[in-house]
Amino acid sequence: MRVFITAAGMVGCHAARELLDRGDEVAFFDLAPRADFVRRVVGADVQVTRGDVRELPGVLEAVQAFKPDVLIHTAGLIGGVAQQLPYRGYEINVLGTINVMEAARLSGVRRFVQASTLGVVDRSAPQLAPITEDFQLGGNDSVYGTSKVASEQILRAYAKHYKLELAMLRFAGVYGYGHFAGGSGVGKSTWDLVAAAIAGKPGVIGAGIPDTNEMVYIKDLARGVAQAAHAEHLPHHTYNLGSGVIVTPGDVVAAVQATFPDFTAARPEGYAGGKGGGAMLQPFDLSRARAELGYELSYDLVTGLRDMADEMRKG
Repeated sequence: MRVFITAAGMVGCHAARELLDRGDEVAFFDLAPRADFVRRVVGADVQVTRGDVRELPGVLEAVQAFKPDVLIHTAGLIGGVAQQLPYRGYEINVLGTINVMEAARLSGVRRFVQASTLGVVDRSAPQLAPITEDFQLGGNDSVYGTSKVASEQILRAYAKHYKLELAMLRFAGVYGYGHFAGGSGVGKSTWDLVAAAIAGKPGVIGAGIPDTNEMVYIKDLARGVAQAAHAEHLPHHTYNLGSGVIVTPGDVVAAVQATFPDFTAARPEGYAGGKGGGAMLQPFDLSRARAELGYELSYDLVTGLRDMADEMRKG
């Protein structure tokens, strides 16, 4: 199978590695690819086209040249980086998604896989049980959340009109070996904690690790993305991909201490708590992804952070 991936970041590169291990051919489309990171994670030479998802002609040319069966769209801005300049955040996250979907349609791509987020969940709504894919959407008044809600609605209408296969994957907070140019607060804050532990220094619990959150290790997530690309049939458009567990900063620090017993970490002085539309109090319900994609976890928080530390030591 031929798979075209927008953005050679943490999710895109780890998904590519999983796909290559399955015997697929992979190509990237990225505004500013980091060749050393791609080689380090993907472990093979793959085609990388430089381009901007905001420019439809460039996206279309790249997709038509590669002729993929499946397109995985991971390009976008996250969290505070999306919030800095709202117009830019919406332009990249919404217009960029429309452009990539249109390029996929015009190129005869069979299946479109969208990287979505737990940020679409309306956290002001009562959370009385694990969060299913049918939970109320809201975006929590953030550029990132609302741009992802808009993208999901647009893609659903697009897929229905053109009868395209669509999988929208809602990711929990993703951590692992990566670079965080897109703005992943969870990824960068977790990286900083593990880097401090490796260096034998105290850590700072950054705002990217909220007081309550769901976190998933990148290798588990990448396997779920590959499963969505390969699934013979997609009975639904939307799937939760996470760990099914809510964690606190204390849980994260304790999980690091399982590998680095002397490690300590605390919030920075003057930390006033996270901003946004409420806390994630319930984890994702993963039953649909398990039943329809075959999604299963290989890492808990302790083993995920331990494996991440091993990967970071390799450089």
